[in-house]
Amino acid sequence: MFSARTTTVNHRNYLKARNIFTLGAIFVVAFAALLAGISPGRSQDSGSQQIPSNAAYKNTKLHADERVRDLLGRMTVEEKVSLLAGANWMETVAIPRLGIPAIKMSDGPIGIRSWRGPSAKTKAEPDPLTSTAFPAGIAVAATWDPAVAQSVGQAVGQEMRAIGRDMILGPTVNIQRVPLWGRNFEGYGEDPYLAARMGVAYIKGVQGEGVIATVKHFDANNQEFERHRVDEAIDERTLNEIYMPAFKAAVQEAGVWSVMSAYQKVNGQYCAENPFLLKDTLQRNWGFKGFVVSDWGSTYSTAATVNAGMDVEMPGGDPARSWLAQEDTKAAGNGGDWLSPEKVLPEVKAGRISKETLDDNVTRILRVMFVSGVFDRSGSATTPQAIDTPAQRATARRGAAESIVLLKNAGNVLPIDAAKIKTLAVIGPSAEVARTGGGGSSLVKYKFAVTPLDGIKERAGTIQVGYALGVSMEGEDASKDTAEIRDQLRREAVALAAKADAAIVLVGNGPGIESEDFDRKTLDLPAGQDELIQAIAKANHNTVVIFNAGGPVNVSRWVNEVPAILDAWFGGEEIGHAIADVLFGDVNPSGKLPFSFINDFKQSPAYGNYPGENLHVKYAEGIYVGYRYFDKHDVAPQYPFGFGLSYTRFAYSDLKITPRTGASGPTFEVSMKLTNEGKRSGAEVVQLYVHPEHSSVDRPIKELKGFRRVELAPGASTSVRFALDKSAMAYYSTEKKDWVAEPGKFDVLVGASSRDIRLKGSLDLSR
Repeated sequence: MFSARTTTVNHRNYLKARNIFTLGAIFVVAFAALLAGISPGRSQDSGSQQIPSNAAYKNTKLHADERVRDLLGRMTVEEKVSLLAGANWMETVAIPRLGIPAIKMSDGPIGIRSWRGPSAKTKAEPDPLTSTAFPAGIAVAATWDPAVAQSVGQAVGQEMRAIGRDMILGPTVNIQRVPLWGRNFEGYGEDPYLAARMGVAYIKGVQGEGVIATVKHFDANNQEFERHRVDEAIDERTLNEIYMPAFKAAVQEAGVWSVMSAYQKVNGQYCAENPFLLKDTLQRNWGFKGFVVSDWGSTYSTAATVNAGMDVEMPGGDPARSWLAQEDTKAAGNGGDWLSPEKVLPEVKAGRISKETLDDNVTRILRVMFVSGVFDRSGSATTPQAIDTPAQRATARRGAAESIVLLKNAGNVLPIDAAKIKTLAVIGPSAEVARTGGGGSSLVKYKFAVTPLDGIKERAGTIQVGYALGVSMEGEDASKDTAEIRDQLRREAVALAAKADAAIVLVGNGPGIESEDFDRKTLDLPAGQDELIQAIAKANHNTVVIFNAGGPVNVSRWVNEVPAILDAWFGGEEIGHAIADVLFGDVNPSGKLPFSFINDFKQSPAYGNYPGENLHVKYAEGIYVGYRYFDKHDVAPQYPFGFGLSYTRFAYSDLKITPRTGASGPTFEVSMKLTNEGKRSGAEVVQLYVHPEHSSVDRPIKELKGFRRVELAPGASTSVRFALDKSAMAYYSTEKKDWVAEPGKFDVLVGASSRDIRLKGSLDLSR
């Protein structure tokens, strides 16, 4: 690892701390210092002052702002500038003279990634970091359970502390606009309210452990195709109603300490140099007091970036420069290294970056160091802690099991009944492989993982379990990718299924199909999987299909031919146990879809405006993303937003809406009775939507404004309560530049999905 070691703080010695040792580099640095009017051999007077042991910034009893003011006053210009760019791949610059530590980062958000280099290098290392692989963000969203999101965040924070890292690069809260987006598996689906609730919970879990969470990617990072160069045209209302709410909640409700800027342009300006996003929205409107970090290689200028409110450019140092040079073609000429001292100092001297702006940027970085505890625990002895503990694995297993969505269960084929099923065929390219996550910077190297085949065998008891591959995963095993071998694999699988009482077919996508850096080409399952499912369904009428994916997949070719279907997402290292838990009824499935499930990209509201023309993407659908679009156009997706079946039945009744008077205006308590009418314990996710009966602007037919996951024993009932205030009824007014809740009647819709509304009432919002 690289760390800064300085004795006297001057421009030359600082750059030594960044590991620039060649004479050529020293000449460049000296020249830059002269341009700035600073002698390479001298620093400001404060740079040579002795720091008293009782300096205010060292006093942990003082407020963080007081400590920041004192420390800022002791820093030289060079020291301040040094904090604006990384020291290496995953660390900021340390300033030992003042005791300022490096912030040590790690990729996320699904678990801890190695910090040693880019993903390609990480995978090739002889001893890569291993940690717990938690369920992907989309799986966490499918639980509709903020407690799961918070427990995952807490476990990630604990593991970060255990290995001495300070900042996790997650969560991802970008909205699923394009079902083909390669990183859909990282986020929380298509709805801003759901994404906000899950993101807030995750952040609270992480930061409760004293680890900096980084909500990303601000803003509207919704495709990987040409992500360095594409320019998105998004109207102000759509930004505020769809693509910003999860970030706003992260700032105002979770108090997130860091925000990551996105690669692309929004309305003509790169996100990292976009003052509307960073200065006006984040800082002024939302009151964000943390710091903004760039996505790796997402800066494209110096003064414009610093002035816009982007505080820390990552990565930095010589290794990062080499990587960024290799990325040059992807980044359309972006060589990175825009906030290095040799580039920033001349801009400060010329007045293109004011000292006030520089101080503001540095203040944000220092404040986070103090409030997170990073500053005060630096250098202190730490006790080695365990990682991937039984408790953390239990968190992963709970999240995976709660996330599984039962999409179909004709004839109650599931759960598997050991009294009826004596032989079981387990088939498919995702049976003997644990599909823990998608590809790219979030893919965790785990110590161990439970495959579905192993999980099923472990739970099967006296049931005999046979296995056949059936078809190779596209792109993973070229040796099996010939017509002759494909036919042989399918025949072997069909023969096994024909002799079994039931067949479990495990298919879906792998990390080579859903990943950062590229988008999916189609919603179709990988080559040969549809044909395998159809062949098995003909051979065995008790066929259950389980698939792994971060977004919708085309099920139209076989959905009517199989009795049972489960969506198991990318479920982390405990995916095998979780699948077995649900198959055998130890866990009653309660997952709900966090997006509208379609079979063809042509059904998407983004179709026709993706990937854009001449690097320009029009968000022509506006606020009509996901179920909002399908409701408006009366189109039925294969499965609607919020859909998910259970092994039991729930009844909804007794809707009551009671006005209340609050200090900030009228509120409404919405209550209803939920009853488990079946014979099994289970959990239901009760969803609440609202709609204005009359509005001066075009508004969706319904919008999610509340949900509760409720567990009930057979025959039990409970009261489920929600609180609505004016914000739940508001839309964003581009004229007033503010949220407006117009007086009048609003429909209150309560149900089991966006298309399964069980109860309806209304409220009257007065002025």
